[in-house]
Amino acid sequence: MSGWMQRPFVAVGLLALGMAIIPLNDAFIKLMSDHLPLAEIALVRGVLALALMLVFARGITALRALPAGIFWQFFGRGMCLVLAMTLYFIPLGTLPLPTVISIFFVSPLLITLLSVPLLGERIGIHRVLSVCMGLGGVLLIIQPGTDQFRIESVIVFGAALSYALFQIWTRRLKAAGSLSGMVTVQQICYIAAALPVLAVNFIWPRPESDNVSLDFLLRAPMMPTGQDMLFLGFCTLAVLFLSVTSSNAYRSVEASIIAPFEYTAIPFAVIWGILIWNEWPDALSWGGMAMILAGGLYTIYREREREVDVMTGAPMPASAAAAQTVDDGEQDGPDRGA
Repeated sequence: MSGWMQRPFVAVGLLALGMAIIPLNDAFIKLMSDHLPLAEIALVRGVLALALMLVFARGITALRALPAGIFWQFFGRGMCLVLAMTLYFIPLGTLPLPTVISIFFVSPLLITLLSVPLLGERIGIHRVLSVCMGLGGVLLIIQPGTDQFRIESVIVFGAALSYALFQIWTRRLKAAGSLSGMVTVQQICYIAAALPVLAVNFIWPRPESDNVSLDFLLRAPMMPTGQDMLFLGFCTLAVLFLSVTSSNAYRSVEASIIAPFEYTAIPFAVIWGILIWNEWPDALSWGGMAMILAGGLYTIYREREREVDVMTGAPMPASAAAAQTVDDGEQDGPDRGA
């Protein structure tokens, strides 16, 4: 099966399928945001994902194989992703799904920009212009200084920035540990971050108010309904499916070929937003999405033309749960079974 999955067309097709599905994960979380707190959603999903990793991906073996120093680096890196995902999900209660995903997808461009001071990489004028185009698209969507401006949009941009820093750390750990160990530690990070917040939700719950985002973060926990558990089960499987397909694709096919398929998430976010909430982006939002897409795709095109390995060759936002390409020489047996 692993050999079949590594065929280029299969690997890219599975990645595109994962990117089409993952906005539905966000849509289900948005649906649950009106009655469940974010920490409870993160905890349940983290526990389900960790259980699957332990049973099917030899997560315990992978954890035991990690040196202490590598484990804590994975843990610190994972907490950066926890912060990014928290800042990403909080605004889902109030902002349209396509808006949230589109702003978050500026992160590959931020990774390119930050790789200069933090990693010493060099970028040319074309990629600088691509970054400027993407940031311009974000401004069109956020619309600062107008009646349409929402502070939640800035929070999503903070999530993109936090994710970019997470990927910079990923670059530094490129050949460290194993993929199974990394993904398992990531689920531990979600659980470790959710537990204290959920305790605060339980002891000092926030009364329901007109601030949907704060309610989502601080409301009291409640017993999930059967529908909620179905949503959470789907979300867990969707994230793990994308983790596997993204990692498989980035190990099997040239990154510059794969990366454009990551942007499949943006049009599917629009589709799910229309089908579930009848949320149609306005003209400025359409323009902003187009600029973010154009900036990202042009950056990928330039990298492929110049045949250089730069930060945007790393997996993009929706595949964050497994955002690391592991050298074949560093993989052990359990890792190949992840």
